[in-house]
Amino acid sequence: MPSKSTPRVYRDEPGDDAASTSSAVLMQDIDYPEAALPAYEEVVASESSGRSTTHEPEPQSYLTQPLIPASQLSRDKTTTTTHWPEYSEDPSALQEMLEEQAKYPPIFTARITGTHSETVHKKDKKEKTTVTDFDIRLDMTHLLVPGSNTPNNLKIQGLQHASAGTKVYQGHRIKSIVTGDFEPGVGAAIQQYTSSAFPVRSFTLRRQILYYDSAALENLLTSLVGSTNYRGHLKITFPITHNRITVYSPCWQNRLRDKTWLRWIFYLTFLWIFAWPYLWFMTRRWEVLTSQFPYSCSPDCGNRKFVTKSEKAFFEEWRPSLRRAILGKKQGWIDEEYKLGTEDALRQPGANGMDRIPITGNAVADGALGFLHHAATMRREIAMAGGWGADS
Repeated sequence: MPSKSTPRVYRDEPGDDAASTSSAVLMQDIDYPEAALPAYEEVVASESSGRSTTHEPEPQSYLTQPLIPASQLSRDKTTTTTHWPEYSEDPSALQEMLEEQAKYPPIFTARITGTHSETVHKKDKKEKTTVTDFDIRLDMTHLLVPGSNTPNNLKIQGLQHASAGTKVYQGHRIKSIVTGDFEPGVGAAIQQYTSSAFPVRSFTLRRQILYYDSAALENLLTSLVGSTNYRGHLKITFPITHNRITVYSPCWQNRLRDKTWLRWIFYLTFLWIFAWPYLWFMTRRWEVLTSQFPYSCSPDCGNRKFVTKSEKAFFEEWRPSLRRAILGKKQGWIDEEYKLGTEDALRQPGANGMDRIPITGNAVADGALGFLHHAATMRREIAMAGGWGADS
């Protein structure tokens, strides 16, 4: 297996062609020092022992961004587009919408996926199939929202124009460098877009996350999964969605470019060979505005300050719930309700909530439930001792 490169300590938002940071590793290739692992006593009873195929959970966040008229979200959930005519004709309407949207961060998520492959016998052939052991998502957007104790330099600054020396789209087909001959302004860029004579044009706002230590959180999550003796393939990603807003002028070219069915016709008939150069030549793009959401101060600030809490503090807050979700083979989101359920289970009598047995009042039923519960507990402990989730 190729060696994994050491990630940088601080990471800003990924490039335009990527919506997340990620890593994948085979858990049985890692040695875990016992002292660094969470205690096994924190385990709460597994929720499910069934298998599930990989699926895409629905997006979820504590924050709801304001709706934009005549808008739609891209399939990868990164870009919101709108053809609302007023935004391409009235600079005040466009600026008001962008200023409102700039108050809301992109949706920031941690995703932990474990899979293993199994050999399936079909007639005279053997086939490999991938089984998803768990696929957990945890929203982290609220960590970007300043509170009363947040330092002023970490609070949301609103719309910002690209600084001098930055290479961006400034109403042309290709990127150009922002010169220092004038003081760039938000209003000036918006005015240029709305007053442009080019019928095919677009204006984009990018939401950026700054200075979050994804490598540190990734290592903590990897150690947590390893403490369950999991031996499958682990993949940890930090998807960033809803991070771009693009306003298209209400011309027929822009309206057709968002039609999925038409796009497939062009793909299958190879008409895209002619359509793509045409759109590139005709479209004028403005991508000079950003709204920035720091997770912490920059790496050179010395004593690192956070908007809300550190990656370590966030991990410790959710560690019991994540452990429960991993052992429960959960598929989907865990939220505050799930965390409260975990905390309630850990407060119950028994080994941190694991040995609770439902009481029906019927001696025969209670005896049967107790036998099944202890049998399941022994089976789980034996499986964990030998590792689980390995390829077969």
